[in-house]
Amino acid sequence: RARGYATVVTGGEAPGGELENGAYYRPTLITGAAQDSEVVQSEIFGPVLVALPFDTDDEGIRLANDTLYGLAASAWSRDVYRANRATREIKAGCVWVNDHIPIISEMPHGGYKASGYGKDMSAYSFEEYTQVKHVMFDNTAVAAKDWHRTIFGDRL
Repeated sequence: RARGYATVVTGGEAPGGELENGAYYRPTLITGAAQDSEVVQSEIFGPVLVALPFDTDDEGIRLANDTLYGLAASAWSRDVYRANRATREIKAGCVWVNDHIPIISEMPHGGYKASGYGKDMSAYSFEEYTQVKHVMFDNTAVAAKDWHRTIFGDRL
């Protein structure tokens, strides 16, 4: 559908031959799409990359965050300060620098905003199934504590 409003540089179709009957799609590069177009605003699960030009880091981060989704992103730079800013300010569950899609089991996987329902993988995923509660017991049976004066003053 993107062919109607953008340029499909390569890919954009299912392969033929032995892969014709499978769930396969050729790696696809799209340029010339508007920020509000379907191919930019939708969460496409496939080998599809939409390249959007920008002139400043502010503009690039604004474009990256201007979507309902935030599963993953990558920032490419030789400047560690610019790359760190991108990792801080891009609203995505995974942000990689100078790479894309290395996933390790020690870290959570899951998105921000409308991307998914929480996190999976790693010990962090257990937080999705728990409700943390802080409970303290004092078994001394002493009603008035010395530290209470810091809170209640002379009212004790």
